[in-house]
Amino acid sequence: MAGRLSKRRMQMVCDELAKGKSLRSICDNNDEMPAWSTVLQSVQRDEDTYEMYARARAIGAEILADHLHDLAGSPLPADIDTKLAMAEIQRRRIEVDTLKWTFARMQPRGVRHKKEDVDTNGGEIRLIWSDGEETPSTDAACQRKMRSKSADVVQLVTSDDKDSA
Repeated sequence: MAGRLSKRRMQMVCDELAKGKSLRSICDNNDEMPAWSTVLQSVQRDEDTYEMYARARAIGAEILADHLHDLAGSPLPADIDTKLAMAEIQRRRIEVDTLKWTFARMQPRGVRHKKEDVDTNGGEIRLIWSDGEETPSTDAACQRKMRSKSADVVQLVTSDDKDSA
């Protein structure tokens, strides 16, 4: 199915994405679903469709994280041969690594999928020496003092702090 994508069909796609399914499997395995290329084109053209898609992907990533947790914690069968057990461990390791890689790209901003969820880690770090002594006036003296003492206070300077300074 090519062409424009209705809101109802996009919601059906998003419901499946939120269950943790891949876009290709949703679209290729169901004749009622649009082609995956149609979905991606619609996401690029329309901001509302993009928001629906991004939220569905973020929720789907949470489902994937639960699957990762369950996979890593599931015990091996008790009656398995040692060589088969080692092969199963290696298979699970590859599966977990692949899913972790996928998870990291699906959900870079958290469940709310808001940019401000990841932007809080920026800023300048300022070290302040405060032992009651006056700060040396020359650069060389200041550098000697900085080499000889450790910082008593470490401060994260935000853009608001820079503006007021």
